Amino acid sequence: MITLLIVDDEPIERTALQRMVQEGMDDIVIVGQAANGREAIEAAARLKPDLITMDIKMPGIGGLQAIETITATDKQVKFIVVTAYDTFEFAQQALRLGVRDYLLKPSKTAVVLETIGRVADEIRASHRDAESRRKEQERLRRMLPVVEADIVSQLLFDFAPSVHLNEMIDLLEAPEMKDGFVMNVLLQDHGGSQEGAPGDFEALQLALAGQLEASSVHGWVGKASGKQIPLIIFKDIRQSYRQAAVGIGRTLVQALRRMTGAEPFIGIGGLYADRKDMRKSYHEALLASVDLSLPARFRLYEDLPHHELPASGPRVLELEKCVLEDVRRGHWESAVSGALRVIDVYETAGQPIGIAQQRIFEVLIVLTRMLEEMGYELDKPYYPHQTSGYMQLKTETSVLLGRLAEATALKAGDMESDLVTTMKTFIREHARENLSLERVAAEIDRNPFYVSKLFKSHFGMNYIDYLTECRMETAKQLMQDAEKSLKEITYEIGYHDPNYFSRVFKKIVGYSPTEYRKMLLRPLDKKLT
Repeated sequence: MITLLIVDDEPIERTALQRMVQEGMDDIVIVGQAANGREAIEAAARLKPDLITMDIKMPGIGGLQAIETITATDKQVKFIVVTAYDTFEFAQQALRLGVRDYLLKPSKTAVVLETIGRVADEIRASHRDAESRRKEQERLRRMLPVVEADIVSQLLFDFAPSVHLNEMIDLLEAPEMKDGFVMNVLLQDHGGSQEGAPGDFEALQLALAGQLEASSVHGWVGKASGKQIPLIIFKDIRQSYRQAAVGIGRTLVQALRRMTGAEPFIGIGGLYADRKDMRKSYHEALLASVDLSLPARFRLYEDLPHHELPASGPRVLELEKCVLEDVRRGHWESAVSGALRVIDVYETAGQPIGIAQQRIFEVLIVLTRMLEEMGYELDKPYYPHQTSGYMQLKTETSVLLGRLAEATALKAGDMESDLVTTMKTFIREHARENLSLERVAAEIDRNPFYVSKLFKSHFGMNYIDYLTECRMETAKQLMQDAEKSLKEITYEIGYHDPNYFSRVFKKIVGYSPTEYRKMLLRPLDKKLT
């Protein structure tokens, strides 16, 4: 409904116009009348009408002055001026103020209704555009956390990031990525076990994003998995890295305790300027969270104690990060070789076997956490007993990594197979609806970019092509009902334009819908010659 305010200093004129509108236009509601410019300004502020018919010649504040005052605070309201003066000077003033149309006194009812109807159509179109923009903005707002989480996943986990990565980052309207570090948030219960960590992780992601914004910290929140959430934080140029990391760590620990009741721990990686190095920072954040018993509930990678490392400690740390990177890429043979080289460093340095076993066990725990964050649910790797020598430690480490590799490969295949089956079923069942890629992604709890890639790898086609094929198959079935028109079929399979449906059908099937239906319902007799 469109709301109308009538402004005229003549009561008879106001009454006559109101009667014309009420009797001739069902979808316009008169919300009030005003007898002069001052009343019009007050009524417009109070009633917020869509349209105002404004008399020009009134005592006190005139119509044009009232229009100027009202539009200063309300840019959406439209005006039709009512005047007995059809002059060029008036037209110039009216156009300058954005008046949509005008009525000359006196005017016939048909002219009045036609003029108001024309402006009302403009208002309706404007409302539709505004609603469309609102829905698009809302859709984008809902999508931004998904896009943000996918960017984090690509930067930290994907060996070959999407070619659309830069476009996705631009979508966030983020400043140029510079001087960033990774924080890996783990949730535990008060007993120190990750298994009991409570909370709705989707809500927690949004809450973390809100906490960063409230703290004036620019960062991206990744997808929750395995009771942990990775964050990429961008350092404020006014702070040192350490000052920023410690401050954010303390803030998030307090906020997470308040929000979830769980006991968090945050590992914090080193600062890097290049986005390609965010994986290094992530590996460091994982290694920084080996000991979850620290009272501060967070630790910087640079604060890791090196007193238990051999003299070549820095080399050990780099080897450990290489093991994590190899596992992330799926290069398990290289990961095993790297783990054995770590053990070699301890053996060469003459370190006790217990220290070497504890160190490599910590690496395996961190590695498992990384795999959990990538979506794999795996049993924790445990050595069956204290090893008696370095040869035995190497053998058992190779066995544990081999089991992880096998479990990961099996679960990867199972996960993708289940997801593909679920997607196919969902699309077929809902193909007639306005089915978006985002909706399919939500059904399997994955981001749209992953779904798009999964479709391409399993079906050799894009998601929209598969949906189109499903719709065409449904259309073929519906055409068997002679009572259904092609227009009805168009709407039933999810399209809104019969001409567009016809073009798509012919491209897929090779015949137009009309030709196909004729062959289906009235097949030609075939004669042998």
